[in-house]
Amino acid sequence: MGYGIARGIKFQILSREDLEKIHWATLHILEKVGVQVNSERYRKLLRDNGCVTDEKSRIARIPSQLVEEALARKKTAITLAARNPKYDAPQDLRHSYMTASGNGAVAVDFDTGVRRPSTKEDVAISSRIIDALTNVHIHWPMVTSTDQNPAVAHLHDLEASLNNTEKHVMFETGVTMSDAKYLSKMSHIAGGGEKEFRRRPIASALQCTFAPLQHDAGVTEAGIEFARNGLPLVWFCMPQLGATGPATIAGSIALGNAEVLSALVMTQLAVPGAAVIYGLGIAPLDMRTLIRAGGSPEHAICSAIATELAHHYGMPSCVGISSTAQAPGAQACVETFTGVAAPLLAGADSMCGIGLLEDGTCLHLEEIVLEDEIVAAVARLCRGETVNDETLALDEIEKVGIGKNFLAQRHTLRHMRSDFFVPNLIDRRSFDAWSENGSRSMIDRARDRVRWILENHHVPPLESDIRTALRDTIREAEKGK
Repeated sequence: MGYGIARGIKFQILSREDLEKIHWATLHILEKVGVQVNSERYRKLLRDNGCVTDEKSRIARIPSQLVEEALARKKTAITLAARNPKYDAPQDLRHSYMTASGNGAVAVDFDTGVRRPSTKEDVAISSRIIDALTNVHIHWPMVTSTDQNPAVAHLHDLEASLNNTEKHVMFETGVTMSDAKYLSKMSHIAGGGEKEFRRRPIASALQCTFAPLQHDAGVTEAGIEFARNGLPLVWFCMPQLGATGPATIAGSIALGNAEVLSALVMTQLAVPGAAVIYGLGIAPLDMRTLIRAGGSPEHAICSAIATELAHHYGMPSCVGISSTAQAPGAQACVETFTGVAAPLLAGADSMCGIGLLEDGTCLHLEEIVLEDEIVAAVARLCRGETVNDETLALDEIEKVGIGKNFLAQRHTLRHMRSDFFVPNLIDRRSFDAWSENGSRSMIDRARDRVRWILENHHVPPLESDIRTALRDTIREAEKGK
């Protein structure tokens, strides 16, 4: 079946006419309102290419022609390669991939249940778990190495990830040119040198714009430096409905789209043909708690619409999912299912957010496994059904006849393997059988699965010279801080 989730049934929220309306609203925002570009270097680049800029306010107004030119320049064939080629994730608009959540700073200790700051060991362990799972296809350092020097903690996060998964690694920690230099260097080292990495980029960078309509100097400069160094780049916007964006979904989508497209303009002017993925993670602000409602249906709808808009531009999408639940359980399952279903049904290319709770801030190892199961169920739902001579099974129906069963038929054996969702954690036994076995919950079974992975799943290590070079790069960066 190949890697990733094969597309099947699909729904459409917005018509082509609706998407064009958002596009024209975006062009209006960029021309009339503009965006604040806090990098003097890229403000000058925009001005030199026909934008009206104001040095006092740092606002640049971008004509529609530059947007159209940037969309025409973008790279169309993007593959998020992996250390092991069987985990390569082509962004071909025909497959969907789940991505781990990233950059939390809190972990719940698996043995004691105590909440504590996350460590480099947590990064390594969660990387191994992601590597073992079938339905999470791209890795992201899930938490931060708070036990390391804060100036280079993000480099430790990348080292621990590269050493403990063979899957593609995406990160979101490049906020200065220095960060971009060392993160790129480590990516090149792990990928077999810069030339080989450019051919098969095993790492990518996600860079966030600042809502509403702002581009931080360090993030912008780092992001474009990643593009220069051959890393696929996700420009990701996150306005909050009713707070840093309009309360209406369409309004916030248009605003976020202006952020992404203006970043695309700067990137394509600086690095023509750069590999850029369209990113969006819009959720409402919960007005009762003043917390971002990451697990809301509105977040899921926004992710689905963002996918439609990205595909309207011929770009792969990277959208957000998350849960605001405080612990594994019913709320986390409901929010994760809602968050995964809508963008996957819309054909999202990658969905970021598997495994962390409290809207992407807290690591529970069992939650990673639970969400892997949810993704598997939604993927089967989205696959739908094919009607042909094989699936109509007329020969089998004639052979079995009336009043008998199909259990012994080869057709049944063949299709139960390919057509049925076979759960790892869901328990379908009777109440009596379940209670006789200790009445164990799905969370209990997820914890058993985590233990099995940690005891039995081993990731082939990087070559010793590569591991040494990664450590040397971290020491070099530390001296320069």
